[in-house]
Amino acid sequence: MASATLEQIASIVNGRVVGDGNVPIGDARPVEIAGPGDITFISDDRVARALRTCPASAALVGPHFRMRAQGIAPNLPLVEVDDPLDAFVKVRTHLRGDVAPRWTGIHPKAYIAATATIGKNVAIHPFAYVGEYSVIGDGTTLKPGVVINAHCIIGSECMLHSNVVLYDETVLADRVEIHAGTVIGSDGFGYRLKDGRHNKIPQTGTVEVANDVEIGANCSIDRGTFEATTIGEGTKIDNLVMIGHNNQIGRHNMICGQVGLAGSCKTGDYVVMAGQVGVKDHTEIGDQVLIGAQSGVHRNVPSGQQLLGSPALPIREQRRIFQMIARLPEMHKQLRELVTAMERIKLLAAQAGLSLAPLEDSTHEETA
Repeated sequence: MASATLEQIASIVNGRVVGDGNVPIGDARPVEIAGPGDITFISDDRVARALRTCPASAALVGPHFRMRAQGIAPNLPLVEVDDPLDAFVKVRTHLRGDVAPRWTGIHPKAYIAATATIGKNVAIHPFAYVGEYSVIGDGTTLKPGVVINAHCIIGSECMLHSNVVLYDETVLADRVEIHAGTVIGSDGFGYRLKDGRHNKIPQTGTVEVANDVEIGANCSIDRGTFEATTIGEGTKIDNLVMIGHNNQIGRHNMICGQVGLAGSCKTGDYVVMAGQVGVKDHTEIGDQVLIGAQSGVHRNVPSGQQLLGSPALPIREQRRIFQMIARLPEMHKQLRELVTAMERIKLLAAQAGLSLAPLEDSTHEETA
């Protein structure tokens, strides 16, 4: 592992040293675990208080970081940069050395169909399988156990981790990364009831994944029934996500873990779905919609909305409902106290020989 002075680190990230530039730095670690000799980073002033007890030797901070306002020792050396997280990654890479050079080639224990087309500078590892008439683009990596079935097209500089499976005719554009265990192009869940039996509707469509998409581990993306299920450019999909047949996922979506979208849904651009969101079939979600964790979406959502809960409602409305639910024990107690008080009033009235007419009866008599 390399070491550098703070001044040298500042030159790597185009930063400005505040304090002693000769401080030696041996590693870059997050603020929670950084120690003497380490440099850490603060990307948000809201978490800057962590530096008060952190024994790190220096920190990467944003251009408007204020030490006194955060109660941090004024002698802590800093490097001011435009993007502390990005700078931290560069420093960490520099101090820990370059990664091992990428191996390229086709391992003799991989299977490549004679009709397949293989690009330049590929890395096809042991026990990978490339089926008939499939195309593997330049610079793509297939890790051990990857299965590419027939007539698939994979673009350049893609990364498919171990045990990824692409069914027939799946298309990946450039720079797509798919993590271990994910299956793309499996049959959609399409059946119709006829003569007392669930008869399968043939799933003859495909899946098309655009540039710069990343798909997490153990996901499932079904092929379309007749056309294509599509994933838009730049979309990021977390682990354990299920995307049903005929879905049209927009550009730059963020789909978090355990989200499930039933068939024939459509999302706009820059949609965010937090963990365990469920979306009903044939639902359309507009651009820049934010859906909170564990929400159940059962209707179309216009662009720009923020939803929460099940059924999913606008977040302000749902918060009011949550507040009312939190008050239910108190309201129940007050109701029981009110009922007890009324029963006592009735008892006292009976003992005094008085009759308490029902409210609706007295109202009727006054009206008459």
